[in-house]
Amino acid sequence: MGYRIGKSFSFDAAHFLSTLPSGHKCSRLHGHTYTVTVELVSLALAPPGFVTDFGDLAPFAAYLDEQMDHRLLNDALDAEPTSELLARHMGEWFIAHVEPGLGASLSAVTVAESPTSWARWEVER
Repeated sequence: MGYRIGKSFSFDAAHFLSTLPSGHKCSRLHGHTYTVTVELVSLALAPPGFVTDFGDLAPFAAYLDEQMDHRLLNDALDAEPTSELLARHMGEWFIAHVEPGLGASLSAVTVAESPTSWARWEVER
């Protein structure tokens, strides 16, 4: 057991899924307002009683703003920009660039491309 927090970020971007049949609507260029939620866990709290200060997640917000916001996601990833693969990509980036400065561990990343559709990548430790 332990403590769990989440923080959501949003950005707007376009993509298309080129491996789908040409008649599939997602094979055409289209955009979404994405919501990305990171979940962090910790067995203990840091003063004054945080899993981590939400301000410590600013490098992830900056990464999304610089690399994903108002971009063609097909250019940002080396794979099809599905929500599932976006979640894994963002999670791996977070673990490599943000997590080392935290007293908490990333447990999951959820990417929602609409209010009713989302994908989740869970970290295996």
